[in-house]
Amino acid sequence: MKIISNSDAKSSHFSRIKELALESDKIIIISPFLMGDFNTFFNDLKLDNLSHIHLITTLKPKSFDQINKTNSLMTFVDLPIFNDDKVSFRISINNKLHGKIYIFKKFDKPFRAIITSANFTDSGLSYNHEWGIEISDFEEIVKLESSIGKCIEIDNITKTDIYKLAEVSNSFLEQKPNTEIREIDLDLSSYLNINSTNHFDYSVNYWLKPIGVTEHPVEQTRKFDNSEFDLHFSKLRPTGVKINDILICYGVGTGKILSIYKALTLPIKVSDEEIEKDDWMQRWPWYIKGGNLTVNYGGNWSNYNFNIGLVANNYLNQNANNYILANGSKSLGGLNWGKDKLKLSTGFAKFMIDLVYAKNK
Repeated sequence: MKIISNSDAKSSHFSRIKELALESDKIIIISPFLMGDFNTFFNDLKLDNLSHIHLITTLKPKSFDQINKTNSLMTFVDLPIFNDDKVSFRISINNKLHGKIYIFKKFDKPFRAIITSANFTDSGLSYNHEWGIEISDFEEIVKLESSIGKCIEIDNITKTDIYKLAEVSNSFLEQKPNTEIREIDLDLSSYLNINSTNHFDYSVNYWLKPIGVTEHPVEQTRKFDNSEFDLHFSKLRPTGVKINDILICYGVGTGKILSIYKALTLPIKVSDEEIEKDDWMQRWPWYIKGGNLTVNYGGNWSNYNFNIGLVANNYLNQNANNYILANGSKSLGGLNWGKDKLKLSTGFAKFMIDLVYAKNK
């Protein structure tokens, strides 16, 4: 472990990151703020070993930083090193990102990581009073990279996407030339042609979960457009559900998909006081907090006929040799026996997610 500091130009973040980049074939740059022109950093580097750069940053809706970020990303995708097939890039978005991390790899194995206060900006790397820690522990860097990957919201943004965002930004500024640097009515990410296939994560579990019970079915007028929602389970602790798992929820009574949630917590048990206040919790005492991945769809779910039975039949008709549950079953019959969740095959989960994401956009 060593300390990186901007107090000396020779030992600054700018200098150390350049040194490590020269040794690397892959670099991961994680930074909420980016330098205005990436050529400032890459122009004079002879990166003979480099094959890939993964850039993770933010594109926060309603912020003026979106427009600055688009201009910066234009300089990134236009870097001369990407002009041939030797070096590729990947751009990902995490709008909750605050940390700044730089990971360096050789032969697809990380050998260094810098965890720091320094953004990938001219000031952050060189002039601001910033400090960071450089580590070389392989297992810790692997865990760090894995945790970062699970937080990606939008992935695989292309050069075409960046050019499109630039056009939208320019059009916005032409219509509102006196816009001040503060909250604006613009969400550039909504212009991205993002398909769930691009960021389908095979490292997590996918579940089908009912909401409602036979005596209290989900009404067609009910909306599921809150950003977070408590997903309740029966008296048996849902030990299989872990953080970042995906839960595709459907309504008892309608059978339609309501929305798709990402598990934000491990299972939590309600208190005796909560049960005393709402007696139904005695039957459903365990819950996880779910982050709603399809808010737009959840507000309009009743307009679409995504009945889980029909969707399952369509999937099996198109994929006769496949199955819909992780245990190899082609039936959702377990739901008729009162199960509070079913673990899905990744193929069927992806099939449903693609349907819902298309309507969510």
